[in-house]
Amino acid sequence: MTNLPLYRLIVFNLLEINLRSAMVFHCWSPREAYPLAKLLSENSIYAQFIDLQQDPENLANIHKDYLDSELPKLGVFLDLGCEMAESVTNQSSRARLYNQNLHWLLYDEAGNLTKLSQLFQNANLSLNADVTHASRQEEAQDTFVLRDVYNKGSHLGGQLNVTIDRSLQCNPSLCQVRDYLSDLHLGSRLQHRTDLSNITFRLAALVSVLPINSSEEALLEFLNSDRDSHMDSISRIGYRLILHCQEVLGFKMHYMWCGTWSVQDAFGGAIGMLVNESAEICTTPFVPSWNRLHYVHPMTEQAQFRAVCMFRTPHNAGIKAAVFLEPFMPSVWFAFMGLLMFAGVLLWLIFRLERHWMQRCLEFMPSLLSSCLISFGAACIQGSYLMPKSAGGRLAFIAVMLTSFLMYNYYTSIVVAMLLGSPVRSNIKTIQQLADSSLDVGFDTVPFTKTYLVSSPRPDIRSLYKQKVESKRDPNSVWLSPEEGVIRVRDQPGFVYTSEASFMYHFVEKHYLPREISDLNEIKLRPESAVYGMIHLNSTYRQLLTQLQVRMLETGITSKHSRFFSKTKLHTFSNSFVIQVGMEYAAPLFISLLVAYLLALMILLLELSWARWGRRTILNLKL
Repeated sequence: MTNLPLYRLIVFNLLEINLRSAMVFHCWSPREAYPLAKLLSENSIYAQFIDLQQDPENLANIHKDYLDSELPKLGVFLDLGCEMAESVTNQSSRARLYNQNLHWLLYDEAGNLTKLSQLFQNANLSLNADVTHASRQEEAQDTFVLRDVYNKGSHLGGQLNVTIDRSLQCNPSLCQVRDYLSDLHLGSRLQHRTDLSNITFRLAALVSVLPINSSEEALLEFLNSDRDSHMDSISRIGYRLILHCQEVLGFKMHYMWCGTWSVQDAFGGAIGMLVNESAEICTTPFVPSWNRLHYVHPMTEQAQFRAVCMFRTPHNAGIKAAVFLEPFMPSVWFAFMGLLMFAGVLLWLIFRLERHWMQRCLEFMPSLLSSCLISFGAACIQGSYLMPKSAGGRLAFIAVMLTSFLMYNYYTSIVVAMLLGSPVRSNIKTIQQLADSSLDVGFDTVPFTKTYLVSSPRPDIRSLYKQKVESKRDPNSVWLSPEEGVIRVRDQPGFVYTSEASFMYHFVEKHYLPREISDLNEIKLRPESAVYGMIHLNSTYRQLLTQLQVRMLETGITSKHSRFFSKTKLHTFSNSFVIQVGMEYAAPLFISLLVAYLLALMILLLELSWARWGRRTILNLKL
């Protein structure tokens, strides 16, 4: 019966955090363990009992045989008085099982803290360890003292921390708090573990614009400076946020410098340091991908990543005559032509009526073709040299002129709006269209651009790389520095340059006039996505750092740094551009005028020939 308070403590400890599954490592006889099994069953707690007095060979893989669970949280009770208890703690340390997924209750009958220190001084405890040490009070066998056990990072300079929590008084029927012996009950475990002043984080610091073998002072000076904010802007955003975390938590940092984001998506470069756990944190955020999410956890969004292909609209894109026909649908054009022909016939009939029946004086009787020409002239707002004399005829002519006036004004307003209302945009809207076009393409020299072009599974990206890079006599000629590429886009309309948008925007604002900015076209090289601060999926600091990052996002600290280092759009105004109608639109007008003159000349020659032939015929008849 002396173990009944302990059994009640075990049940109370599991129910306190609503755990319904537990492993019990003990060295009791079956008769002694039976009351605990009955008590757990009465409280709907599934438990598996592991006797530590069995053959040691059966306990060689405790972490795989018993503690490798898919449950979100599992309770574990361990009696430190058993001979095999040290083997259990050592195996759990090597398997990194002292984390938030396992709730440990360590019981020591004698309350020997020296033994606890020997077992866990060099153990792989973590900041998020959920380990409680319980011991009996000597003067009261039904009273237990609970202590919180953790280490802020033994491999990073942390020390074993054992903090007294509270005392519980347990009888065979219930447990209740007797005294709070510290202030741990006033907050969560994590809130009492935020002082990381004795921890040294390994920081993967990415700098791609300086030689990686530069002095650490020069590299740090670049990360801390505000000048050239467009250079390594994403990495510098993440570094500033890490500095804010350092101010709150007080940790120190050991810099591990690298010059690339990754080599193969989730491996190599800065992301590789996080994946293989050679670094706890990284200055640069990353685009989350399926392969990366197997190893790292995205904390919060820090900036936007937009890789785009930028170019000015080429002005030699061929003749575009459709703009003069687009204001009306074909049915409207045919209806208007029919109306003009009907008006021409009506005017011809009115002229005949006035001459023969109404005895109106006309200098000559216009033909049907002349009447149709008068109707067409009304459509072109050219008026007419010949007007009907009767009131009805003039009303008919006014109706034709009014209808033509309305159609003409609507037509000209649409055409002017299309030609002069906004800058002309290119018809190239996709990467595949760009790959199939005759435009020259240049690419940024940063590693992630080339990595994406080479390793992307998208067929349009592979086509772009094949037609614009591999097909060149000198493939190295397509790789240009951002400033050189942006200037070439300005000077050669139709040349395409590919890079990260905020990086290019700095040079665009530096070298472009407002009207040149308005002439720019963009095609997304890859889907626009946010970049997130990353931490290893199993990092013991994951929850703490994520909470800090979320808090900085909520208070606007993240957006402040993002707006300073990363440009999301170019600023221009609607009146900052001058629209110049090029030959691609004016050529159809000149061609139609030339065709009309040639046609008129041919008709004139035919008329002259006809008149000459008529005169000869008359002369021959007279002779």
